[in-house]
Amino acid sequence: MNGLEKYNESFVELASALQALAHPARLQIIEHLAKYHECPAGAISSELPLSKSTVSQHMAKLREAGLISCSPEGVCQNYRLNEERLNQIIQQLETFGETVNSLAKAKTRCKNSVSKIQIEAVKSFQLAE
Repeated sequence: MNGLEKYNESFVELASALQALAHPARLQIIEHLAKYHECPAGAISSELPLSKSTVSQHMAKLREAGLISCSPEGVCQNYRLNEERLNQIIQQLETFGETVNSLAKAKTRCKNSVSKIQIEAVKSFQLAE
């Protein structure tokens, strides 16, 4: 067990997807693949200021997250963007953002929170000692 079972399943899924995207190289790979039906690995590597092996590691993380897929063509590997999965992540993030904005507009006092009056009372008591 990794402790993630304690969290809302949709938060775990979104966090995992965002972790896969949480690097400038991986974002640039996604952006590059968005332009093409498919693209050979070498063409992707040439777009980034990284070694081919490092780019390959980044693409592996994106594949694991289901954001890109790979199909061999001769000695070449062609990659394509999984637009459906990317759109799911975007939708999840938009839903999360809307929920947070809605909750922020209807703020209430957190249970067990200390009010300013209570803080001032403690300060006054400490000064009186």
